[in-house]
This record gives sequence, structure tokens and C-alpha cells, in this order.
Amino acid sequence: MEHGTTERSWTIRPLTEADIEAYLDIYLNSYPAYKSLDEECRQHYRDKHRLELREDRQVQTVGLFEGGTLLATMKLIRFSMNFFGKMQPACGLMALEVHPLHKKKGVALEMVRYFEDYARRIGALLTLLLPFQIGFYRRMGYGFAGKLYEYHLPTAALPKIDAAVREHLRLMQPEDFDAALACHSRFAAKNHGMVEKFEEEVRAARGDIQVRRIGYYDGEQLRGYVAYRFESTSDSNYTQNRLSVEELVYEDGAVLRALLGALRLQEDLAQTVILRTGEEDFHHLLDDPQDISKNYIDYGFLQTNVSAIGTMFKLVDGEIFVEKTAYRTFPAGTLTAAFLYRDEMADCEKCLRIAFDGGRWAVTAADSTADVTVICRQGDLASLLMGSCGLEAMLRLGAATADNDEKARELARLLHYGQKPWLNSDY
Repeated sequence: MEHGTTERSWTIRPLTEADIEAYLDIYLNSYPAYKSLDEECRQHYRDKHRLELREDRQVQTVGLFEGGTLLATMKLIRFSMNFFGKMQPACGLMALEVHPLHKKKGVALEMVRYFEDYARRIGALLTLLLPFQIGFYRRMGYGFAGKLYEYHLPTAALPKIDAAVREHLRLMQPEDFDAALACHSRFAAKNHGMVEKFEEEVRAARGDIQVRRIGYYDGEQLRGYVAYRFESTSDSNYTQNRLSVEELVYEDGAVLRALLGALRLQEDLAQTVILRTGEEDFHHLLDDPQDISKNYIDYGFLQTNVSAIGTMFKLVDGEIFVEKTAYRTFPAGTLTAAFLYRDEMADCEKCLRIAFDGGRWAVTAADSTADVTVICRQGDLASLLMGSCGLEAMLRLGAATADNDEKARELARLLHYGQKPWLNSDY
């Protein structure tokens, strides 16, 4: 479907195989650290893109044209995402790229508008993206989903494994990949904020022969796995390596500890391990979580990990979001809250009114009396409603304001969710 814009003579439409060479001119000049311009590289991405156009159903690649000239491209992903324990649709933006000679024209902004319209049409509750520049998307109303914590540890610092637990561990083979994929889907379905893998991710993982997997089995049932690769840490000594963990999938803490123990068994081959997790309390698993940097932060604080902001998100429609997540349970309490924010893309003020009663939430009438009114940024509203941040902290920091301190504390208690969203895809 073609989409005419209000700017110049721009048109946005899905790309076809006839657009591949123009697409490559933009794609290969974007993120240049990962690509070269030789014919081998061009042919690789030509074949990759052609395969995506022919086979992928969750991903749509679209382009913005001025006349017959392609100015920008992006991929739109239909995600299945966990919202408070139920899988529902979300929409991701990936690889937004502008022709090197057509930057600073407002092209990227127009593409984001199309992305959000597309998300609305497919019934997505959230739009998701990984920012190339955080401030750019903050100004469009995007908030922070969750944080990623990267640990770089001595392999010997991981939990030890019991002899009885070893009986549950197997070195997985290529033919076990589908079982791993099913296990990941179950993991996503249990963890708020996670998304199922989409076609491009699955295809890349299936074809990566350098990744090893160890699985935890109860009988023939796979209950978790760790995917990792070995990386050299020395140019002159082949015995110096580290384990780079790409996935940790586990049904419960016992399975997680067993998988970490399996990694510890590799300490004779790899002296250090690097792993990433959305679990902010991960350091409690370790007797000594200090990382290999031995960095000391005055006064008396030892570095355990580095943290990063990744996925940003935005409510497609606040009222629909509340209606579609009406199953979410809340502590006892009755309260009506009004959230005032500025819709950055529409350039207007909006208000979302939510009534909490009987352990549920619901949209309430625009003229209903609010017990507390919260003023916040549009992106922070998504973070508050998804449980990415706490209202009390936002008020304490001045990132939000409220007109009734007592009712604001009650609202903070109601909004608290036991698990912050864990956006696991690196799309």
C-alpha cells in the first residue's frame, strides 16, 4: 500500500525486488563499520534482502521515494510481545536508513510517522525501536523500556555445579535448534516485556555454526539453555579466551544456576565470561560479582557491571492499551488518576484517565473527577504503565509532578509491577 506524505512529493511504499539495487546503495552506506563496498559484500546483502522479501511474513521493508528516487528505507516488524503475562501484538522499527545525500530533510521523521500509522493499523499496543540517537526519539515521545546489564567476570566466579545436576545437561546439536526455539518461546511467554524471535533472527541463529548450546533437560523436556561462543583475548596466546554468552533461557532459578555452572566448567578453556541480562538483581547470584576491570568508584564501591539503555517504546493509543491489558491484576485500592502529557508528534496536549478498582484498571470518562493528576512526558507515560520505572522515583527526581502527594503514593503502589520489562531482541 502506498502512503502519500504531506512533504514535497514523497511517497512511502513496500519495496520490491526491482528496488534492490537502490536499497543497497542506501543500506551499504549506513552503519559503515559493519559493511564494505566490494562486490562480495554487495552480493551477500543482495541475496539476503531478496530472501527476506520473498519469505518473511513478520517483516516488511518499506522505502520513501521522491519521484522515482529512493531516499530512505526501514524494516517494520510484527512482534508477539508479553504484556503482563499475555502475548499480544507490538511493532518494531529496524534499520531506518537515509541516503547520504538526502539527510537533514525531515525524511527520518516522516518514516517514523509512517511506522506509527502502520503499528496502529495492525493493532499493536506498543511501538518499539533501538535508537541510533536517544534524544531524537525522546523528542518524538519515546520512553525507556528497560536496562541491560553486562557482566564481565572471571569464569571461576560463576556458581559451582553439583554432580547430580550434571545429569540434566547436554551439549546440544544442530538438530536440537527447534527445541531451543520452542523453549525460548515458553520463556518469552513467562516474562513481561519479552518478544518472540522473528524470522530474520531465527534464520541468523540457525545458520551460526560458531555458537554452542548447552541444554538443561528433565527427561526429554528442554527447560533451558545457554548459547555462547569462544572469543580469543590474546593475539599471541591461543589459550587465552573468553566465553561470550548470547542467550540465557531458563524456566526457573535452579535451571539458571545449572547453566551458569556448566559455563564454569569451561574455565580451563576460557578465563573470563561476558554475559548480558535484564535481571537487575543478577549480582545476588554470585559470591563475588566484582568484574575483571577491578574498577573502584569512590568511596568504597567496586564495579560489578555496566548498564545500558536499549529499546525505547511508545504507546500507540493509551486508552486501547489499558483496555487490551484489562486482565492485569493490581493490589486492592480504589483510585482515579489523570495523566497529562504532550503528544509530541501531534503537537497537542492529551489526558489519559484511568480508574483502579477491584484489582483491575479501566479507562474512565474524560469528565470524571481524578483523585490525583500526574504530569509527565509522553515517553515516560509508557514507562510508568509498563512498569519500567516507579512513579515515586519519577516524582522524587522531578521527572514527573503530581498534585496530591498522598494519592500519588497510593498510585505508585498500584502501578508497581514485580518484573520490569525485559526487551530481549537486538533487532
